[in-house]
Amino acid sequence: MPGTLALRPVTEADLDVFDAAFQSESGATPHQWFGFTPTAGLREALRARGLLAGADNMLAVTVDGELAGRVEWLERRWGRRDTSLCWEIAIGLLPDWRGRGVGTRAQRELVRYLFTHTRVERVQATTDPENRAEIRCLEKIGFSLEGVVRRAQWRGGRWHDQLLYSILRDEFPLTGRPH
Repeated sequence: MPGTLALRPVTEADLDVFDAAFQSESGATPHQWFGFTPTAGLREALRARGLLAGADNMLAVTVDGELAGRVEWLERRWGRRDTSLCWEIAIGLLPDWRGRGVGTRAQRELVRYLFTHTRVERVQATTDPENRAEIRCLEKIGFSLEGVVRRAQWRGGRWHDQLLYSILRDEFPLTGRPH
């Protein structure tokens, strides 16, 4: 298992690495490849707010100081704007870091960060039913499967179902041994 995992603010150099790595199906993975996408908005958000404190946010994932990928959290609402906010998390690992337990550790640390530093009661995630690695990861962290969101995502020329997972604040241990 890789060494010390940390989350830190994203830098311009990180975005350069992400652009190079995730602008192909093999780099992004078939479950996250949506075609070529502009990244100017990310760079503007980095300059304006460091990709933090907004509706869409990002931190870099490092292992022993080496860039391994990124985690994101996005505002989602299940009702009125003022009372129904939750976060939806996502992850993108650089190809060399996949399959080594980094995704589980990084997402666990992101959930810990969100429950420690924000007032949300719920963190959710969606994934393709064929993305066995992400399903295992979410279940290891303690997420519960809530159901199938049918034909929710357009990718690769067709509609795909998504599995909706969530974890509530009182289901996640904020203290204890770091993972």
